[in-house]
Amino acid sequence: MTPLNIFGELGRDVIGQESILRYVSVAIFKHLQGELFGNLLLIGNSGTGKTTIMHSIERLYASQDELEKYRNVVIINANVLADEEGNVDTTPLLARLEERAQRILGSGAAADDIASLMENATVCIDEVDKISGLVGGKPYVTGINIQQALLTLIEGEKILYPITTTPGGKGRRESRTIDSSKMLFLCAGAFETLYEQVFVRVTSPRSGIKLPKTTVYEDGRVKIREHFTLLDHFRLEDLFDFGMHPQFLSRFDNSIILDDLSTETLQKIFLDTRDSVFQTSREFFKKYSIELEITQQAARRIAREAAQNRRIGARALKTVYSQIIKPFEFDPYSRSEVVKNGDGYKLEIDEELVRKGLLRSEEAV
Repeated sequence: MTPLNIFGELGRDVIGQESILRYVSVAIFKHLQGELFGNLLLIGNSGTGKTTIMHSIERLYASQDELEKYRNVVIINANVLADEEGNVDTTPLLARLEERAQRILGSGAAADDIASLMENATVCIDEVDKISGLVGGKPYVTGINIQQALLTLIEGEKILYPITTTPGGKGRRESRTIDSSKMLFLCAGAFETLYEQVFVRVTSPRSGIKLPKTTVYEDGRVKIREHFTLLDHFRLEDLFDFGMHPQFLSRFDNSIILDDLSTETLQKIFLDTRDSVFQTSREFFKKYSIELEITQQAARRIAREAAQNRRIGARALKTVYSQIIKPFEFDPYSRSEVVKNGDGYKLEIDEELVRKGLLRSEEAV
C-alpha cells in the first residue's frame, strides 16, 4: 500500500485531521517497508482523534490480507510501565504484545510466529504526557525513568523474552529474541498545561510576537479579538520545558499537534462516522420500531454546542446529544413527538427540539 492508499483507508474513520493523517500514513508505510524511523508523538486535546487514529490503524491491518503479520496493535497507558513504588518495567508491554499475538494466531501457535507478530507490532502509548520529568516544577524521577525505558525500546532493543506456547494443550515457555526496532511507536497525550505554557511565552512583552486580530460584532458592540492557537506557536523546546527529555523526543520522526475540531467537522463526526453517536442512537430506536431522523439545522446546533467544549473535543457530542435524546429513550411512545409512521413510528429531531433539550438541561443545573 502507498501512503495515499493508507490515507484513504484511515480517512474513513478519522474526520478533520487530514494533515495529521498524512504523517501517520507515511509512518505506517515506513513500518511496512521495514524502515527504522517513522515513530510519531501526537499532541492534542481529549476527543480530537488520537485514540480513533489508533483504532483505525488496527482496522486497516485487519482489512488487508497482505498486512497479516502487522496486525498486532496494542494500546497501553504510559504509566502502566511503573509500579506503585515507581519501579519501571517494560514487561507489561511485552506481555500485552504476546497476549494480543496469541489471540490473533489462536491456540497452538508456534513461538516463532508469536515472536514475529510481537516484533512487527504497532505500539500505541497513550497519556505519554503523564510521564513528564517535571511535576509542580520539581523533578519527577518515575517519569524520567519511564521516558528512559521507552526511548531504549523505541531506539531498538533485542530482548530475550519467554513466550508461552501450548503444544498438545500443555503450556510451556520458549525464549525468543524480540527486536523492538521493527515496531512502530505512536505516543500520544493531551499535554493539557502546554497550551497555557506556550500562551504565556507568546504573550510575554519580551516575546516580540503580535497575535493576529479580528473585529467582531457581538451583543450590540464592536469587539477586537486576538487569536492564539498552539499549532501556530508551538516549538519543540516547549516540550523540553514541559518535562519531556530531548533524548526521548529525538526518537520520534515528528511531534505533531492535532487540530481542535470545528463545528463543521463535529457535525460530520456526529452524523457520518462508522461509530457516530447519531447512528448508534438510530440503531437503538429501531428496537422500538422507531425511525429516528434529524434535520441538518438540528445537527449543526448540536455540533455548535459541542464545539464550545474544546477540551473534550468530539466526546462533547455525546454529552450534548444525551441532553436531548434521554427523555425519549425510557418511554418514547409517551412523547407527542413520536408519531405513527406506517407499521412503525417516527421521531424527527429538529432545531426546536434541540433548543428545548438544552434549555431543560440548563434549568436542571
